[in-house]
Amino acid sequence: MSGVAESRWVAPGHLVAAAEAAKDAGFFFESMTCVDRLDPHGVFELIYTFNRWDAPARVAYRVWAPRDGAVPTLSGVYGIAAWNEREAWELFGVAFAGHPNLTWLLLPEGTEFRPLLKSFTAPPPSIYDDSLTPPPPGADGREHADADG
Repeated sequence: MSGVAESRWVAPGHLVAAAEAAKDAGFFFESMTCVDRLDPHGVFELIYTFNRWDAPARVAYRVWAPRDGAVPTLSGVYGIAAWNEREAWELFGVAFAGHPNLTWLLLPEGTEFRPLLKSFTAPPPSIYDDSLTPPPPGADGREHADADG
């Protein structure tokens, strides 16, 4: 993995302890991202990155997250991780056990599709999509010229 000084695979059951060790060593939570590895592996790959201010040395923890299981939340160790976890839940469907607020962040509440899955094709029409019906004439606030000019 490029861009990091060290990359380690961590079992989901050891993720919180690994994050606590990183925090105790002076690392801050930088980011977490998700990669759809459902085909062919049947899992998601979560990549957590940590860094330091005093001696930059980015470290990556890589975790296989089962499709139908949950990964423990890191929000108890690094509060900011809650936002990245909500995004991964919403856009990929990854569950995070113990998350304090696993609710919709970007998409309308109750969305039934996961737009960042590789298998995603197109969402069904939405009540929030105003491109489906054009606005009536004059709704844009401009005066419209009549046919005579």
